[in-house]
Amino acid sequence: MKFLFNIRLDVLLQEMSQIIEFMIEAELTLTQIREDKSYVGNLNSIIIQGIKIQGSISLLSLISVVHDKCPELKQYCEENKDKFKVTSVKDKGLIGKIIEFYLFGNLPNSSSCSDMPYGDIKATHFKPNKSNTKAFNAKERLTLTNFGDPSKEQNIALISDKNSLQETKFYEKIRSGIILVLQHDNAVYDTIESVYNKKIIAIVHYDLNEIFEQHADVKNVFKEDFDKIKKCIVEKKVTQSGQKYLHIHKHGCKDSATRAFGFTNRFLTKLVSIKINVPLTSIGRSEYIEF
Repeated sequence: MKFLFNIRLDVLLQEMSQIIEFMIEAELTLTQIREDKSYVGNLNSIIIQGIKIQGSISLLSLISVVHDKCPELKQYCEENKDKFKVTSVKDKGLIGKIIEFYLFGNLPNSSSCSDMPYGDIKATHFKPNKSNTKAFNAKERLTLTNFGDPSKEQNIALISDKNSLQETKFYEKIRSGIILVLQHDNAVYDTIESVYNKKIIAIVHYDLNEIFEQHADVKNVFKEDFDKIKKCIVEKKVTQSGQKYLHIHKHGCKDSATRAFGFTNRFLTKLVSIKINVPLTSIGRSEYIEF
């Protein structure tokens, strides 16, 4: 990863050699990474083994392992490093951009199209329980797509005659995606370089169509949430109160009237639980995943 920082790739790979053994036998191709959603499952297998062998795995280590198994991706990143523009550690989308470029071989852009054919790439943080440091749940909601100003008639019309979320134009952006889960800690990440030291605990690909088919309870809650969202917009009393899995939250600068659809932290925890096939554990009034 010499093109990232002044660090010796051979030393890093030596430390990661045990993890590499658990990677798929054949080398990956850039086409597979970009077009086959099963690649996300391969990434999660690396993360699981990294945690099992070393206790944790950093973003930099994960990138190094993947580049070792896909020289084509490594070459792409080397050839396009000057086009990859990340200039501020305060950029809220920084980690997502790093993932998109170094793990998926895609230059971040402002296009409204999905980052990958199988969904947008998002990053989120899970925090540990104070009494059980192996138990984690989502620290914050996950913003999915912009709704706009709900007081404007043209935006109200986008939802007022729809009977379900699936009927809206927003569902295509909400339906599927890739979520990288990072561990929240008290370390200071005040430079772009330091962000690569963040610990990863999972990465999942989700498709709500599949989840609704397999989990009727989730489908029912989403329907209830959509009905509440639709009602409060039509009645021009917009709130995110009472929405359990999907909510419409404030988005943008402090005084902005813009709202966005997002997964609540409660659903985000449940979603990752479903995708990594680990049951939720109740601690007090909250639910956690034990990694």
